[in-house]
Amino acid sequence: MKSFAIVSLLALASYVSAQANGGPPFDPAGVPNVGNGAGKQFIGGQCLSAADCGSGCCAGPSGICSGVGAQTQAGKTGCGFVSGSASTSPAAPAAAAPAAAAPAAAAPASLPPNVGGPPFDPAGVPNVGNGAGKQFIGGQCLSAADCGSGCCAGPSGICSGVGAQTQAGKTGCGFVSGSSSLNNAGAAPAAAQPAAAPATAASTTTPPPNVGGPPFDPAGVPNVGNGAGKQFIGGQCLSAADCGSGCCAGPSGICSGVGAQTQAGKTGCGFVG
Repeated sequence: MKSFAIVSLLALASYVSAQANGGPPFDPAGVPNVGNGAGKQFIGGQCLSAADCGSGCCAGPSGICSGVGAQTQAGKTGCGFVSGSASTSPAAPAAAAPAAAAPAAAAPASLPPNVGGPPFDPAGVPNVGNGAGKQFIGGQCLSAADCGSGCCAGPSGICSGVGAQTQAGKTGCGFVSGSSSLNNAGAAPAAAQPAAAPATAASTTTPPPNVGGPPFDPAGVPNVGNGAGKQFIGGQCLSAADCGSGCCAGPSGICSGVGAQTQAGKTGCGFVG
């Protein structure tokens, strides 16, 4: 308990001092996730290294978790930020580089190649095919079970935001490695389907209806109201505790990126159902 309090105080002090260095403002709701290396920090929260971020990208100049495609927007200077490193202290980033390079080098020998769509982020190689739901947007996937967003998009299998599933050459969610119109000996797709059945039952009995804002993604029904922080952006939520992004936006309760909390009819984070 004492060590947790010390870590929290250090994270708060770092939050105040780092913000002056530049880039977008940190979301203060993310302070508990700073520096613990648990990969739970949402986009917009402060980070001390990529190990803090669910997206796998801790962007400079101040250290903020970012989507990989947005790493140089709004004053950010790209992924790879490590707290305490600078041009006068290159030891920390240099030490981190070999860890990222080793799995990337092994990828061509064991994983299917990219045959279209955006390039895979090599930092995501450890999350490919384990079905743990830890792969970030931009990382390779063999099925939706790999992706934190719940969307493995074709044609090559890349984790995608549901709203971006047909952008940049992607062909939509539902990719399963080894399946095609000519090869649907679909043990894997068939195994995935039963997960949708409880979703249908739950959606008609428990979650409240949508009364405004974007439509809910029905694939997120199993994550509604359990407070596990596993709901992806676009899925229904009863409070911020459901959302991986930490933002449950009104008027109906939908998990949202913090920067998009007032777009498409949403009324901002803070919804409680």
